[in-house]
Amino acid sequence: MMDQNQIHVSIADFILALIIPVDVAFVLDGGFEGYVTVLSAQCSVQETETERSSFAKASADESVDLRIYCYVGCANAPKIWGKELYCARNGEHALWTIYEADRGICIHVNDSEELTRLQHIAFYQEEKQAWTIYSDLNENQELESLRYPMLPLILYYLTTRTESLLVHASGVFDGEHGRIFSGFSGVGKSTMAGLWQASGAEVINDDRLMLRKIDGHWWMYNTPMYYSDAPKKAPLDFIYLPFHYPENTYERGNGIQMSMRFMAHCIQHGYNATHVQWHLNQLMDISTEIPITRLGVVPNVEVITFIKQHEQA
Repeated sequence: MMDQNQIHVSIADFILALIIPVDVAFVLDGGFEGYVTVLSAQCSVQETETERSSFAKASADESVDLRIYCYVGCANAPKIWGKELYCARNGEHALWTIYEADRGICIHVNDSEELTRLQHIAFYQEEKQAWTIYSDLNENQELESLRYPMLPLILYYLTTRTESLLVHASGVFDGEHGRIFSGFSGVGKSTMAGLWQASGAEVINDDRLMLRKIDGHWWMYNTPMYYSDAPKKAPLDFIYLPFHYPENTYERGNGIQMSMRFMAHCIQHGYNATHVQWHLNQLMDISTEIPITRLGVVPNVEVITFIKQHEQA
């Protein structure tokens, strides 16, 4: 058997174990720097800083939620996938394609910067909670098994079996309450995060969050991005669906109405009815515990006072 080492990565309080070959350089991009808990000598993290968040210093003995076996070369992947189940496209080109596979699925992932080039062939077996990923070496002849968009795909499938959701949103914590602002590009997620940060709040993330229910409470977590960051966690108390408007407005609807609007911003594939129902169950649970509000926004600091006043009403 090929000699292997392990790297543990902590994301949203999940422990991911990467089993990597020892005969090739393995790399995680700089966005993972704060999330690595156990780092082998054969792995490097680009743009490593001298200080690592104490949040990320975990023991090698921690229980593992998911194992990811990393191999070199798409051409070395066994040809055991079946019919196509789903394809995510950008115009004429596929971002990734999902196929049937024995006791799981197979995903063909193209290079996000060159969509005609196959980057990963990945197999996922839910019952074993294991991924096997075959990846072509990057331009520096390094193995980069979690190169975008492989990691978001892995995180998505974690949400299909745990009380969690992956959502397009910015999240902030002011020391008392955690709030997320969710929506498509251009609605003001990053603007809202910037306004709260300027007022002294901590930005958990301004684009992609993992929401998890732990011990009866919902929490928000950041996930690795293209920039270096430390893992962050905050309670989830309010969900906002912002949109630009001539004046600040505050509209709470009933649970079903608002949860369906919120669902549009949750990351999901939709080809698997079981997964859709699972996510719907999580959304309905959130809507019974967390207020979901449509928020008309004038993007200046006054909106923060407006929000806090209406939360207390």
